[in-house]
Amino acid sequence: MKRNFLFGVVFCLIVVSAAGVLSAQDATPKENTSTTGQEYTIPEGTEFKLQLHTAISSKTSKAGDRVMTTLIDSVAVEDQEVLSKGLRIDGHIGEVKAAARRGKGGYITVVFDTLEMPNGEKVAILGSLTEIFSSEGGSDPTVGAEGDLKGHGASVKERAAIVLIPTAAGAAMGIGPGIAAAAGGIAAALIIPRGKQAALAPGSLIGMRLDQDVTVSLAPTPASDK
Repeated sequence: MKRNFLFGVVFCLIVVSAAGVLSAQDATPKENTSTTGQEYTIPEGTEFKLQLHTAISSKTSKAGDRVMTTLIDSVAVEDQEVLSKGLRIDGHIGEVKAAARRGKGGYITVVFDTLEMPNGEKVAILGSLTEIFSSEGGSDPTVGAEGDLKGHGASVKERAAIVLIPTAAGAAMGIGPGIAAAAGGIAAALIIPRGKQAALAPGSLIGMRLDQDVTVSLAPTPASDK
């Protein structure tokens, strides 16, 4: 009887002690856990506004040279910001052709190929140049239909004037139109200056378009305590 009584007392003490430990554990604040990061697909055709940090020129740049830019405006998908302002977007020089005589301007293509996420992850992309919002350094290139940066050449009016002057003079002198036109062509080759280089200085603001979908994963966000 006495042994059974002692056993019961010990058992009760163990139960009470265990209950106290569990209660203390429940009262301890829980550490925040993280939810799984979510993936978002930025669709083909999405346009970005970028600031250029690398000088590019059809006179000095070479195919393969790296081009560095940063994102000016954040990009959202389904009302969720997936790319924040200031993210780095890099590319490389594709084709290059320097300006030439007879008024031919230079041209250069830029292929955007890398997006760097805040955690340092580099995501492969494919993007092309679409427009120039502002140009630093005094240049005024344009963007062609294929996304190539073009330096200006002689205008159509300038070319026509150089060709027509010898033609008109020849007609007045009784020279045949064929000879006069040939003289105009020679004059154009000699008189029309070299076209302008396609160039942009650091600080220029440019537009880029995604040429294929790209999927990015956002960093996990802390879960709220319950």
